[in-house]
This record gives sequence, structure tokens and C-alpha cells, in this order.
Amino acid sequence: MSFSLRRVLCCLPLLLPLSGRAQIPQRNEHAIDSLRQEARLHPNDTVGARALVSLMYYLLYNDTARAGQYGRRALALATRLHDTRRLARVHYNLGTLAAMAGRHEASIRHHLASARYFYQLRNPLWAGHNYRNIGSRYSELGRYEDAMRYLVRSLRLRQAAADSGGIADSYLMMGQLYLMQRNYPAAQAAYEQALARWQRLGVRAFVVDAINHLAIIHRDQGRYARAESYLQQGLNTLGAGGDSAATAGLLVSLGVLHQKQGEWAASLPPLLRAEQLVVRDKLTNPQFDADVLACIGTSYVMVDQEPRAQRYLQRALRVARQSKIREEEVDALTGLALLAARRRDFAGAYQYQRQLSLINDTLRSEAAARSVTEMQAKYDAEQKDARNRIQALQLREQALLVRKRNAQLLAAGAALLLALVGGWSLYKRRALRQQLALEQQRQLLERQRAAAVLEAEENERRRIGSDLHDGLGQLLSAAKLNLHALDQQLGPRLNGHRELLANAVAVVDESFREVRGISHNLMPNALLRRGLVAAVRDFLDKLPSTGGLRIEVQAFGLDATQLPPTTESVLFRVIQELVQNIIKHAQATDVTIQLVRSDDELTVTVEDNGVGFSPQALGPEAGIGLRNVETRMAYLGGQAHFDAAPGRGTTVTLEVPLPQGDLVT
Repeated sequence: MSFSLRRVLCCLPLLLPLSGRAQIPQRNEHAIDSLRQEARLHPNDTVGARALVSLMYYLLYNDTARAGQYGRRALALATRLHDTRRLARVHYNLGTLAAMAGRHEASIRHHLASARYFYQLRNPLWAGHNYRNIGSRYSELGRYEDAMRYLVRSLRLRQAAADSGGIADSYLMMGQLYLMQRNYPAAQAAYEQALARWQRLGVRAFVVDAINHLAIIHRDQGRYARAESYLQQGLNTLGAGGDSAATAGLLVSLGVLHQKQGEWAASLPPLLRAEQLVVRDKLTNPQFDADVLACIGTSYVMVDQEPRAQRYLQRALRVARQSKIREEEVDALTGLALLAARRRDFAGAYQYQRQLSLINDTLRSEAAARSVTEMQAKYDAEQKDARNRIQALQLREQALLVRKRNAQLLAAGAALLLALVGGWSLYKRRALRQQLALEQQRQLLERQRAAAVLEAEENERRRIGSDLHDGLGQLLSAAKLNLHALDQQLGPRLNGHRELLANAVAVVDESFREVRGISHNLMPNALLRRGLVAAVRDFLDKLPSTGGLRIEVQAFGLDATQLPPTTESVLFRVIQELVQNIIKHAQATDVTIQLVRSDDELTVTVEDNGVGFSPQALGPEAGIGLRNVETRMAYLGGQAHFDAAPGRGTTVTLEVPLPQGDLVT
């Protein structure tokens, strides 16, 4: 690895303490105790699985051993329950845990599984987050082609979801990957994209990281003025009280920039300031420490301050050897050899060069071993593919021989049966055509009947709502006005009857509010004016707050478009029916309603953690609600799926096709 590229990678832990979209959760002992209790009380249902996944998340970055235990328990329980949502999350966390332990292959397997489950949940954005992590793992393994393939897939999914932070993170990762391959033009383009987006989002740490990498790219291509301009921009962005780790990284880059121009004296102030920040704020990163010390020592060598150069280079060598960082040991020994040569201590210079030669031989041997291992793996994979292709060709050849023999045996019989088959075929074709026409007519009549019923139902709702609002509502308003007029006319003569009159006015007010609520439920204004999502939220806001029921509504892809009125009306009534059933029968405490629109389909998921039920055990009368839901979905050309069992809640999934021409912007 080149000197310049090592400067990039050794600064990464300082500039990016968190990778990509990851955020370290704060440890909350009270929440952890509550989740443990919940896991003990629900060892065999989705509530327990959710508690185990949350426990793993809280402990992921501060107690990896226990996080792994909870993760394995959550994985086993979610697999047994076929709980797709929990399986998606636990595989994501297990992938992160494996990466922290350096088990990159295992991390890739978990993230691939998580992406599959998130696709099943109609959540392509989180599949994209998984692909980003897979790309990072392949980069760690040196498989850059696979890494770039997954990073590009992640970028496309994040762009489709308009996830600004995710898009910026993808460009940042792609820039790093291009830089590791020394593809400077592509790396520059990717980092410029990342910088523009992080600046719009105002995330200073990532702005500075992109600036520093752009400076390194320009520096390594000889564009020193442009590189220095970027570094000054980064330091100005951080300011005097900015993050010391990021400031130190920028200062080291500035010092190395001066070194590459032969400005050895000018390189010392930023390098020494970086060292002060490392000592003052106790920034523990052995590779960065050794790198800074070696850079300072080399500059002191070139300005003929030999005692200081000796101290810094010996310290750099000691840190590198204690931490077993071969690349930094090479830098320190190179500086010491140069120092000995300038002192005309040729014996000492020879000893340092000899040590350098041994380390370089070791590094070359290790690189050769890695290369041989990678080539062997590729060779084995190619051999396996070749064997599979040969076996496939052999099987295909055998199948062709069998088909040829069978064809020869059947040829004679086929000639005899040809006339009969032709007549029978004509007869069946005519019969099938008639049957298809009848079936199409029957389906058309059913759809027309369903449409007529639903239209009549909606019209009747609107009529009743309008009559209640305009008729009974006006009468109640008139009654209230008359009561107020009576109060003003009688005045003091009411004596002790004023309280009765006030009670009558209150009853009229309560009746008016009840009539108005019924009218709005029958004919929701939010549905007519602002669309399905707003109507659902408005309906839920008006539900009674008693009973401890928490309802969460999530909508994806419905912000800029509005569905056809018929589709919105039918789906709104179905969601009303499902929520009312949950309130009446489920005894649930948590309900999640998710609306996800893709290019050609709308998916609505209603999930609760209630007592559940067995759809097969419902009687004719109890199943009327489910049949109504299925009838309404069939009218829209969609389907309703019920996933329920006693003791593990209920999940209802509604799938409605959306032809492109039906969307309203």
C-alpha cells in the first residue's frame, strides 16, 4: 500500500467514528430491565421476539457477548413463529455484530438474509441499507468488484426512496472504494457528490471527511493548491472548538501536503498541533499516533534537527511495534535510516535498511499468500462451475436421447391418433371458448354487482351523513338558540330552574357533537380533500384514548400522489373495519398500520399484538366481517391475506394493483 493511501486509511477512524447510517444506541438500564421482564413473560410469541431484538439492539455496542446471546434467541424464536419483521431486524443486527468481530463472511450472510426479509415486508430502503453493509464487508475482504456491485444497488434503492442521508453515505463509500483502487477521477466524482449532499444536510463530521479525502486526492495528483484550499475549508468548517479528532486528521493531511512539496519546515506546525490534540484529548488510535510521530520525525530530519528527529522516530517505531502495525514500522525505520545516513552513521543506516528489508519481505510474502489464496479460491470456484456445466451438458444430452427415443416410439401411434386428436381438440377449444366467455361474463356481473353495492353503500352513507348534518344538526342548533332565547326572556323568573335549563343546553350541545361525529365518520372530509393517509390518521385521532391502545401509522411513497377516489374510499372502509375489530375483540396494546406504494401496487399491512384468532374456527356470523373485507378487495382487483393464530396477534395484508394511469398527482 502506498504512503499516500495509508494516510487516508489511518485517518478514517478519527474522521468517521460511526460508519454509514449506523447510530450507537444509548444504554438504558431501565428499558433493558423492562425488556427482560417482557421476554420472560412472553417466551413463545411475537411480543417476546420483539423484546429480544430490542435487547440485542441496546447491548450491541457495549456488551457484544450478551447481545449475541439475545440475538440467537431472537433468531430461533422468530424463525419458529415465521415472524418476518423480527427476522429482518435480527439478521441486520447479527450482521453488524459479526462485522465488529471481523467475521466478514458471516456478516454478509446475515445482511443478505435481512435484505430478503425486508423485501418481503415491502421495505426496499432497508434492503438498500443491508446492501451498503455488504459492500463494506466485501471491501474489507479485498473483493472490490463485488463490493462496488452491492454499493451501486444500495445507491439505487436509496435514490428510489429519496433517502438523502443514505444517498450521501453511498457516495462516500463508493469514493473510499475507488480510492483504495487508486481510481482517482472516479473517487473525486463520488466524494464531490457526497460533499454536496452532506453540506445540504448539515452533517459537519461527514462534510469534513469528504473534504479531507478530496484534499488527499488532489494532493496525490500534484494539484497542491487545490488540496490546500480543501484542507483550509475543512478547518474553517470545524472552527476553533470543533471536533479534535477530525481537526487532527486534517492537520496531518496539511503537514503531509507540505512534505510532498519539499516544504519541511512548513509541515511541522500543523503536525505538532495534531500531536498536541492527540495528547490533550487522549485520542487512542495507535496507527494514527505512529503515523503522526513518523511524519514529525521525518520533517525534523530534513530540517537538520537530529535529536528531535531521533526521539520522534524512535517513539513511532515503538508504538508501531507494540501495536504490530507493519506499515507504520516501515515509515519509522525509513526515517531512522535516513537520519543515520545524514549523520554519516552508515553502519546504523545499514542495520535499519536490513530491518526494512526483512519487513518488506514479510509484507510481500503475506501479500503473495493472500494473492495465492484468492487465486486458489477463484480457481476452485471456476473449476466447480466448469464441473457443474459439464454435468448439466451431460444431463441435457441424456434428456435429449430419452426424448428422441420416446418420439420414435410415439410417432406411429401419433399418426393413428392424429385425426381423433384434431377433432377432439376442435371440440374442446369450442367448449373452452364458451366456458371462458361464460366465466368472463360471470366475473363481470360479480364486479358490477359488487360495484353497485359498494357505490350504493357509499351514496347511502353520504346521504345519511348529509341528512344528519343538514337536517338534525340544524334542528339541534335551532333548539339551542331557542333555549338561549328562553333564558334571556325569562331571566330572574327562572329562580331555581336555571340549572335545568343549563342541563338542557348541555344535552343539546352533546347531541350536536355526536351527530357531527357520526356525520363525519359516514362522510370523512379528510378523505375527500387530503387523501387516504390523512383520512386514516384523522379517523384514528378521533378514537377514544382509553384502554392503553397505541396505534402507529407509517406511509411510504404516498406523499406526492393521490389514489383514485374509489380505491381510497374502499381502502378507508376496510381499514375502519379492521381497526374496529381490533378494538372490539383483539385486546391489543399496539397496532401498526403501514401503507407502502410501489410502481404497480399498494400494500396495506395492519398488525396487532392482541389475542389473535383462528380463521378456520370462526362461525358463519363471526366471519361476515372477513368476507366483507375480501369482497371489497376483490372489487378493487386485489387480495386480502389473514395471518392469525390464537396467542400471537393478527396481521392482515391488503394488496391492490395500481395501473400507472390511475395515479393522481
